[in-house]
Amino acid sequence: MDSSSEMINPSFETLLSYAALGLIVGFGYYMSMRSNAGLPEGAPAWMPKVLHGLRISAAVIFFAWLASLGITPILAAFAGFLAGRVIAFRLTGEDA
Repeated sequence: MDSSSEMINPSFETLLSYAALGLIVGFGYYMSMRSNAGLPEGAPAWMPKVLHGLRISAAVIFFAWLASLGITPILAAFAGFLAGRVIAFRLTGEDA
């Protein structure tokens, strides 16, 4: 089987792998958002902007890479990304 037909009809394990990858990235994304809010008072004014830019850039690059793989990997990873959001918010005591 070539790789293009494998991406059209991926196995369940492949979908779970992309969902787990999305979960990890989503959890990291939303936990790093928490680091912006928890910066010390003496932090430079540019630091939150840089952290925000890095977080957005990483998410864009991640989803652009997934888009190059096809529709099923990006949908599985997006579902995992949103699950990571729920987990990160619940751990911090906020409503998801």
